Amino acid sequence: MPAHLGRIFEPFFTTKPVGQGRGLGLSTVYGIVKQTGGFITVDSEVGRGATFSIYLPRFRGEVEAKSEAPPARDITGQETILLVEDEEAVRSFAARALKQRGYRVLEASGGEQALAIVKGSAGDIHLLITDVVMPSMDGPTLVRAVKRLRPEIQVIFMSGYAEEAFRRNDEKAEDLHFLPKPFGLKQLAAKVKDVLSGTPTS
Repeated sequence: MPAHLGRIFEPFFTTKPVGQGRGLGLSTVYGIVKQTGGFITVDSEVGRGATFSIYLPRFRGEVEAKSEAPPARDITGQETILLVEDEEAVRSFAARALKQRGYRVLEASGGEQALAIVKGSAGDIHLLITDVVMPSMDGPTLVRAVKRLRPEIQVIFMSGYAEEAFRRNDEKAEDLHFLPKPFGLKQLAAKVKDVLSGTPTS
């Protein structure tokens, strides 16, 4: 419908019934394209579908000569991490990656389960890594509840939509850390290491 075209790139906008769509796919694409300096347009016609056009700036810089690779950094650790993600495949991948780097990982498939783990754990939980959008209890709501119990805990939000939009929707997000999806094993481990060590991250 023409009325929908002006909103299709908004985070969480979807025409699907509740519980069947999160409205993050096109907003993720929009965020990636905008971050590269490009733009995206859409043409839609009933009976003929939709056409998306992506325009990216041409690279005009000079190709730099390859320099000697810097020494590999240490991205291992021994801290305890609470990982909250409702997508089992993503959670399994992230947990395995962190365990391989030496971390102790507590897994939860949702906010309620994560909160129960926090309340029932007598030991330290140094870092909370949580998805932003989850059924029943979303990431920001979970973080507020956990912070009341453990104000010292560090937090990393994982999300499939643009960081700028995320921070715009949560005025308290400035002090929190952000990891865009999809991410690789080394990217995840490096982010965790930076946050736990207090290294400034972008």
